[in-house]
Amino acid sequence: MERGESGMDSGGSGPVVKPDTDPSLPEGAKAAPATGLGGVVFPKRGWSATELLLAANLVVAAVLFAVWGRDYAANLRQWSSDAWEAVRERHAYGRLLPTIFLHAGPVHLAGNMTALLAASSAVEFLGGSRWTVVVYLVTGLVGAWVSYAGHGAPPLSVGASGAIFGLLGCAVAFILRRRSMFQYAQRWKVWRVYVPLFVLLYLPALAKADVHAHAGGFACGLLLGSWLPPHRRISDLAADDPLRDDSPE
Repeated sequence: MERGESGMDSGGSGPVVKPDTDPSLPEGAKAAPATGLGGVVFPKRGWSATELLLAANLVVAAVLFAVWGRDYAANLRQWSSDAWEAVRERHAYGRLLPTIFLHAGPVHLAGNMTALLAASSAVEFLGGSRWTVVVYLVTGLVGAWVSYAGHGAPPLSVGASGAIFGLLGCAVAFILRRRSMFQYAQRWKVWRVYVPLFVLLYLPALAKADVHAHAGGFACGLLLGSWLPPHRRISDLAADDPLRDDSPE
């Protein structure tokens, strides 16, 4: 039984409690789901995937900044070089995982977290929290491996860039494939606002810094986005389309 629907429990002894019922509403009324981006990124109950990913990156950075102090850059490079050798000599591919939570410094961290907030929020709105974490991890690891294979020399690349571009690629592919599911106003914003912003702001960054990690994560994200199942909120929003008559499609 879907969440919020009324019915009987398996023993037939009474009604099932509706978790999304607001006691402040009239009896029988159901609270409207959070469909706005703010309600997805910063939910009233629990943690969103975007918050968890941001927190993980920030906590790791804070701990390493505190432990390594002024030697942060030197220690990070030494760790990355040792990790590259471990991957090459012992096939220790588990060393790739920490790299998607490490950053070159405070400026690098700030830029990545700003981009992560936008990219992760988009995927979380489109596909849900669990898939957002999966896409982050899978595309981040793919980007890290492509970077390792493409450079051919130490150190391992660090940063969430591969995962961020993976999330962006996922959102782009999802929107292209599922475009018929969106209502007219949403489609208008996608093609007149979001896609132009992506081309102007993010596409040029593919060729900056570690192009291997960026391109590898983005390509993996495109594949996942073309398969990603839509969250129920997408069809719910499309069902209520006051501008349907104005749509050229």
